[in-house]
Amino acid sequence: MQRIPWVRAAAVGVCASIALAVPALARPALAAHQATPDAPDVPAAMTTPATAGPATPSPGPVKPSPGPVKRSKGVTQEDIRKAQQLERYWTPERIRSAVPVDAVQAGETAQAPLRAPHAAGRSAVFAPSHQVASGVPTVGVFLIRSEDGSATPNQFCSAGAVTSPTKSLVLTAAHCLKGGKPYRNVAFVPGYRGGASQAGEPGERPYGLFPMEPGKVWIDERYLSSSPSDDVDFAVLRVGPNSQGQLLEDAIGRGNTLTTVPAAQLARREVTLTGYPGGQKTPLQCTNATRAFQGRFMEISCDGFRTGVSGGPFLEGFDGSRGNLVGAIGGYKTGGLLDNVSYSSQFDNDVLRLYNQAVADAAPDTVNPLGDATTWQHATTFLSGRFHSDSVRNGTGDLIVRWSDGEVSLYPGDRAYGLGKDIRLAKRGPEWKQAKALTVGEFTGNSTDDLLVRWADGKLTLYKDVNETNKLNNRIQLKGPNGTWTHAAGLTAGRFGGGNTRRDDLVVRWSDAEMTLYTNVDGRGLHAEKQLAKRKNTTWSHARDSVAGNFAAAAGDQDLFVRWSDGEVTVYENLAAKGFKAEHRLRPAKSAWRYGSPVTAGAFGGGARQDDLLALWPGGKLVMYGDTTARALGRERLLVPARIS
Repeated sequence: MQRIPWVRAAAVGVCASIALAVPALARPALAAHQATPDAPDVPAAMTTPATAGPATPSPGPVKPSPGPVKRSKGVTQEDIRKAQQLERYWTPERIRSAVPVDAVQAGETAQAPLRAPHAAGRSAVFAPSHQVASGVPTVGVFLIRSEDGSATPNQFCSAGAVTSPTKSLVLTAAHCLKGGKPYRNVAFVPGYRGGASQAGEPGERPYGLFPMEPGKVWIDERYLSSSPSDDVDFAVLRVGPNSQGQLLEDAIGRGNTLTTVPAAQLARREVTLTGYPGGQKTPLQCTNATRAFQGRFMEISCDGFRTGVSGGPFLEGFDGSRGNLVGAIGGYKTGGLLDNVSYSSQFDNDVLRLYNQAVADAAPDTVNPLGDATTWQHATTFLSGRFHSDSVRNGTGDLIVRWSDGEVSLYPGDRAYGLGKDIRLAKRGPEWKQAKALTVGEFTGNSTDDLLVRWADGKLTLYKDVNETNKLNNRIQLKGPNGTWTHAAGLTAGRFGGGNTRRDDLVVRWSDAEMTLYTNVDGRGLHAEKQLAKRKNTTWSHARDSVAGNFAAAAGDQDLFVRWSDGEVTVYENLAAKGFKAEHRLRPAKSAWRYGSPVTAGAFGGGARQDDLLALWPGGKLVMYGDTTARALGRERLLVPARIS
């Protein structure tokens, strides 16, 4: 099984004009999220746009003033110079000849429609579309100049202005920007209308061009991954003022109101769709009811919406100029494969989060160095310890992962409850699929941790001083193939009363539910054995994961964290001295933890305490519970969001 490779470059290339900027692994959540007890814990929301409802009536299109225009507050002469430079490049001829982004991404060389014509046999009513010769002030073309040497460097999508305190936000489809190549001279042209202007009429660019500001693009990290999630095919960007010094909403009037739509309300009675088809550059418009598609997309049937319309807004309560923005062409198949059926990703708290990031000028998401949930769905074993040379020097916890295809990877910790890019310790193949029980400890006395493995044939192997250089090459065989150790169902190494400060004691859970403790395991083998629970007891056959950690307040010997088959989660304080008598329940039976696996504990947040839990949830969601105690799970930090589609 081939794992999905990591993404190594940001989706929008970094160049003189655009940079997608600063890492943000854990997405800040919003108050509108309804978190479950086991979902990541997050701060409250920033300013929230209005939810669904009729748009406030507007005075109609804002016509450009024939006289001098008042410069918006805070606009500098340098801002105006940048807009003037942009206008010199984007001549009316270049705008007319720009090709749709999605056509270029699909390898199209001409402006022929990428989408197929009508779908035969569909029962949906295809609403007629019409051109809006006068343009729509809050909808425009989103212009992109490719820097990759393309024969058709001038490209475009559709986009809509969004009302905000910044007066400068635009929303389009994320796939319009995710090309893995550098761009420059990116601009939004609101109200664009094709064709020559008559005397007394506004020009093709009635409000001017608004340059996209470098580094001010907010795209969900799930769309930046190597397997973009079509649930989040939207992007919010901030634009600078036009050449007359006007901010976007000072020029066009109020933008569209970003509006969230619950999954149960994707079917809407009356929504207006607007976009710019390739080769036409005059907005196409249609009004129809929407339908829910797959429970997570909005679908609308409108004739003639061929390539180029991506990013065009779904507007409810539209008054001819603006409305409530409930979607944007994209999502399923990047907006659909047919020119008469278009889609939008559901506008839920994910789009609201990007909007709030843009309003607050927060750091955009970047490509997650851990990859995405498509990869993490294949993790079968988690092990924590100090392996990487930097981690040994700094006392940082690292993670070893064994994958379903037999590959073994090392993820160095960053001392901030996160992990860096992986280092391969073993190639995928049949060998490590035979590793049936694994644990990590300080068995050989060095500062670098060792890996202990029980193989399918009962053999016990100790891999000494695992790091980025040694990898898994220093092996010591503690036991050859045998019938006894084939029954070792689980291994947990820790500091459990062996009389020293090393984590070289081993708890073994056997297939008959017996629990035993071996103290001071080393390169010579296993020594004194102590029984912790008798054979065929009715408790320990239900244990699923057990890891050592420092969860109690007292220093010294470690505690045992156990996840049970029914979802109960417990900590046994100071196992060496108290056995299984000092039990603390962190989660009750039937909790969501019956679905989480695997689990490990390490010192991922810095410091020597091994009290940060790392758990894998369904859908490939990876969560850190930092600073967990014997009384409560720690704060939840989302490292990899779940795969939805």
